[in-house]
Amino acid sequence: MNVDVQKKVKIIQKSMDSIRKMDKTVHTISFSRLANEIEMPLSELTDIFLDVEDMFLNEQKRVIKKMMELIEKGLKDCNTPNDAKELLESITIRLIELLPDYSDLVYSAIFYLPKCLEERERAKKYYRQALRKIIKKGWPGKIESVLDRQTDLVLFSFYGYMEYIVRANKSERKEIQKDYINMINLHLQDRLFF
Repeated sequence: MNVDVQKKVKIIQKSMDSIRKMDKTVHTISFSRLANEIEMPLSELTDIFLDVEDMFLNEQKRVIKKMMELIEKGLKDCNTPNDAKELLESITIRLIELLPDYSDLVYSAIFYLPKCLEERERAKKYYRQALRKIIKKGWPGKIESVLDRQTDLVLFSFYGYMEYIVRANKSERKEIQKDYINMINLHLQDRLFF
C-alpha cells in the first residue's frame, strides 16, 4: 500500500471515529478541530484533504470506482443470461464488502454536500446504463419501454438497498442482500407487463 494511501486511510478512519464521538453533523465540524481531535497538524491534514467534504467525497468515489470496475469487467465477461444474473448478484454482494464501518456517516453526508451530490448524480447515470445492459442480457426479450421502466425501478431499488444496508449491522447485510436479489429476480421475470 502506498504511504500516501495509508495516511489517507488512517486520517479517514480516525476522522470518522472522531465525528461519531463528537456527535456533530458534518457541516458543523471545523477542520482545525478535527486536526486536533486526530492529533495531526492542520497543514498535514489539508495537504491531503481540502476540507471535510473532500474526505466524504473521497470515500464515496472509492466505493463507486470499485463498483464500476466490477461492473465493467462483468459486462465484458457476460455471454449468457445466467452470467448477467450472476453479475447483478455479485455487485450487490461486493457493495456489502466495500462498505466501511462508518458508511452510515458517509451515506448520510452525500445528500447535502454539493460535491457529493454531483458525484451521486454522475454515478446514478452510470448505474442506470449499466443496469440496463445487465437486465437486457440477463432477462432477454423485453420490449424497450418495459426495459426502460424496469431499469428505472431496479435503479430506484438499488439506491434503496444501499441506503438500507449502510445502516444495517454487518450480520444482517447478507440476509438483506439475499432478499433484495430474490425481489429483483421476481420483478425482472415479467417480460412484458411490469
